[in-house]
Amino acid sequence: MKKHLICFLLLLPSFLYSQSLSVSNLPIVRFNTNTRVIQDEPKIPVQMEIFDNGPGQLNQVSSTPTISTVAGVEFRGSTSQADFYFLPGLVKKPYGIELWTDSTGVKSKRLSLVQMPEESDWVLNASYNDRSFMRDFIAQSLAGRIGLLHSKAKFVELIINDEYRGVYVLMEKVKQGKNRVPISDLYPTENAGDDVTGGYLLKIDKSSGSPSSSWKSNYTSGITATQKCEFQIEYPQYGIITQQQLIYIRDYINNWENKLMTEDMNDPKASFRDYMDVSSFVNYFILNEVTRNVDGYRLSTYLYKDKESLGGKIKMGPAWDFNIALGNADYLEGWKTDGFVYKAMENDGGKNDYWQVPFWWNKLMQDASFRKALATRWKAVRSSFLNTNTLFATIDSAQIALKDPLTRNFQKYPLMGKKIWPNYYVGASLSDEVNWLKNWIQGRLVWLDAQMAVFDSPILAVREEDASAIVYPNPSTSGLFQWKFSLDKPSLVTYFISDAMGRMILSPKNANFGSGEQIQSLDLSMFPSGTYLLSWKMEDGLVQQIKILR
Repeated sequence: MKKHLICFLLLLPSFLYSQSLSVSNLPIVRFNTNTRVIQDEPKIPVQMEIFDNGPGQLNQVSSTPTISTVAGVEFRGSTSQADFYFLPGLVKKPYGIELWTDSTGVKSKRLSLVQMPEESDWVLNASYNDRSFMRDFIAQSLAGRIGLLHSKAKFVELIINDEYRGVYVLMEKVKQGKNRVPISDLYPTENAGDDVTGGYLLKIDKSSGSPSSSWKSNYTSGITATQKCEFQIEYPQYGIITQQQLIYIRDYINNWENKLMTEDMNDPKASFRDYMDVSSFVNYFILNEVTRNVDGYRLSTYLYKDKESLGGKIKMGPAWDFNIALGNADYLEGWKTDGFVYKAMENDGGKNDYWQVPFWWNKLMQDASFRKALATRWKAVRSSFLNTNTLFATIDSAQIALKDPLTRNFQKYPLMGKKIWPNYYVGASLSDEVNWLKNWIQGRLVWLDAQMAVFDSPILAVREEDASAIVYPNPSTSGLFQWKFSLDKPSLVTYFISDAMGRMILSPKNANFGSGEQIQSLDLSMFPSGTYLLSWKMEDGLVQQIKILR
C-alpha cells in the first residue's frame, strides 16, 4: 500500500498538469509537426487543422476539420520567449503562422480563419502573463471602435501533436494588405513622383525578429536626452525596398520631426500638421492612455503612410501588444490609475531606460489645438462606448464563453496565485483577476475625465492673480513653493504648471480639498530658473492662474 501511495504522489504533478481536449465551444486549432520541433526561426512545415462550426456551435476534434492546410509555424515575440518569462515547467509560448500552398514554403496562400478576413499571416497569442485573457482582447476592441486600425482577435484552443496546449488568442498579424494595413502596393519600379510616396509601414520596437531597413531620429528623447528613436521599415520588406524609397520615407519623417522640434506649437499656421493625420494621433493617444500601456508610444508601435494622391499623411496604428497594459505591470507605475503614460519615462524608473517615448508626444501636448482635439474626442467616445457598462459587458460576455476553456487552460498551466513578470496584482482565482481589472478600468476612466476637462478649458476664461490665492515664497531660488488658497465649500481641484511658452511641465493632478484655507506644496526644484504659470480648476469650471518665479 505504501509503495502504491509513493508511486501515486510521484505521478500526481503529471496528472494535475495534463489535460485532454475532445470538444470545445471555442474553435480548435491543431498542428501535426510530423516529428519536427517548432523553433524561433525558421518556420517549420506543419499540417494545420481548424475545427470551427461557427458561433454558438460545439467543435469536436473527432469530426472532419473545416480547414486543413499546410502552414509554416515558429515561435514569435521577444520578451515572450525569454527564459525568465516562464515559471519552471510551465512554458507556454506564442506562435507565428504563415499559410502555405505546400511544405516547401515557397508560396503562401490566404484563407479566412474563424470568420476573420482572409490572409496568410496569423499570430497565436499565449496570454501567459495576463491570467484574465482580457487585455489584448479589450484593447483591440477599443482600438476598432475609436477608429484605429487594429487586429481582430478570436479565442481558440490549441493542440500540438495530440497534446493539449491551452487557450490562445488568434490574431491578425500586422502587415500591409487590403485586409490588414490597406496602403498602396509599393513596387521596386516606383521610385519617383507620386509613385514613391507610399505605401509605407513603419515600426518602433526592439530589433529582434526578421531584419528590416531602419534609421535613427535626428533628435533625442527623454529627460536624459541620450536615446534616439529608431524607425524600422516593415513594408516594403528588407531586400525589396529600393534606396530611393528608403531615402523618401526617411526624409519625410525627418522633415516632420524637424518641424515639430523647431516650430511654435501654438501657431495655427505651423506646418508640422501638414505631415500628420492629427485625428489618428488623437485616437492613438486616447487608446494608450485609457489602457495605461507602459510600452505605449515606444515599443510595439506602428505608423503608416499612403501615397500623396491618397492623402499621404503619417497615421498612427495599427494597435498592437497590450498584455501588460490595463494595470498589469509592476514598473513605470503601470499599476496606478493616475498618471500619463507619455510622461512615464520621466520618473526614476524610466529616465535611463533604453527605449524612450519619442519626443513628439510631449511636443504635441504643448499644442493647445491638440489638447482641445483630445478633449473633444474624449467627450465623444465617453458618451458612446467608452464607459464601464459597455466594457464590463464585453468582459462578462467573453468570460462566459471562456468558462470551460479557461478551466482546462489553468489545469494545464496552474498559474493562479503565482507572480509572472511583470504582474503587479496576483489574484488567487480568475474572478479575482477579472474583478481587479474592472476596478482598475473604473479608476482609470475617472482620472482621465478630470485631465480631459482641463484640456477642454478655454485658456482665456481664467481669473489671474486672484487675491484669495497666493504662492510663497515667490520668487523662490530653491524651487520649493507653498500655494495658499481658500474654498467656500469642499471641492475637487485639478491643477497643473506650464512654462512661459505654454508647455505643460507638471501634468494635471487632482486633489480633494475641504472648505476654508488650504496649503499645497509645489516642487519646481528640478526645473531651470524662469517664469511659470500655476493653473487650477474647481468643480464649478472656473479656471484660475498665478505666475511663479523660479
